[in-house]
Amino acid sequence: MTENTLVGPTRSAMGWYEATIPLRGCALDLEQVKQFYTGLTEINREFGERVIATLPRDTSLDDEQWEQRKRFLLDDAFRITVTIKGQQNEQLYGEDVNVFQAENAPMPIATIYLTNATAWGRNAQNSKPPNEVEVLLDFSKPALLDPNPLVSEATPNGSSAKINARDMTYFRAVRQLFEEKILGKRTVYSMIHRNYAYDFGIWLFVLPTALLLATYYMDQWLPADGPNASYRWAFFIYGIGVVLVGYRVLVSYTKWAFPVTVLKENKDQSWKHRVVIGGVFAWLFYKAVDIAWTLISPI
Repeated sequence: MTENTLVGPTRSAMGWYEATIPLRGCALDLEQVKQFYTGLTEINREFGERVIATLPRDTSLDDEQWEQRKRFLLDDAFRITVTIKGQQNEQLYGEDVNVFQAENAPMPIATIYLTNATAWGRNAQNSKPPNEVEVLLDFSKPALLDPNPLVSEATPNGSSAKINARDMTYFRAVRQLFEEKILGKRTVYSMIHRNYAYDFGIWLFVLPTALLLATYYMDQWLPADGPNASYRWAFFIYGIGVVLVGYRVLVSYTKWAFPVTVLKENKDQSWKHRVVIGGVFAWLFYKAVDIAWTLISPI
C-alpha cells in the first residue's frame, strides 16, 4: 500500500550526516545480534514517533480513523527488516526479533542483513527514509587456498554498516549502538585480516627466517669445498622461494581457520586447525632460533 503523507516536499537545499562503518573482525552470537537489533528498533521507532507527530491531517478520515492510520504507519513503516541467508543461499525474512529464533532459520548462517528502508519504502512510494541505516554482517570464510594475487589486500568480507541521516541525534545514537554492541566484540587476531598484514609478516619474520634456513642448509648439504658446490646459489635462491610459497599457503590456511567475522552458532570446527597452525608456528619459531644459535655460537 502506498502512503503519500510520508513523502516530504522537495527542498532546494538539504544537509545530512553520512558514515560507512567497517564491522570486520568481530566474534558475535545471535543473542548479541538480537540485542543490537532491539536497540536499533527502539532508535528507529523514536524517529517514527517524531515523523508521525508532524504528518498533515488527512481530512477524508474522522478522528478515530486518523488515529488508527497513524498507529498503523508507526507500526508498519518504521520497522527494521531482517534477511538471514544460509551458506547454501537459503533465505529467511522477518520484521521483528522473533526471526532470530525461527526454527527454520538457515544454519550455518552466511549473512544477516538489516535495514529500515524496506518498511519505509512500501509506505512512501518506494522512497528512502530521511534517516536510513543498513547493516550487513558477513560470516563467510575465505578460500582455504586463496588464489587472489593481491596478497597485500585485506581479507574480503562485506561486514559493514551505512548510515545516512538528516538528524544528528539519530546519527549519533546509531553510531553509539554500533560501538557498544558490535565493535566492542573484536577478536584478538583481527589484525591478520588487515591491509599489508601479509607484507608485515614477510619483511619482519619470514624473509629473515628464509635467509637463515637457506644459508644453514646450503652449508650443511652443499659445502663450499664439496663436489656439488656449483649448485649452492641455485639451492639458496630456490630454498628462499620454497619458504615464501610455504608462507603464502600458511597465511591462507590461517585466515581460513581464523575467519574475519564469526558467529558462534555456526559451530565452526576451525579450532582443530588452529591447534595445527599453532604447532606449525611453534616448530618454525623453535627451528629458526635453533639455527640462529648454531650460526652465532662459534663466533
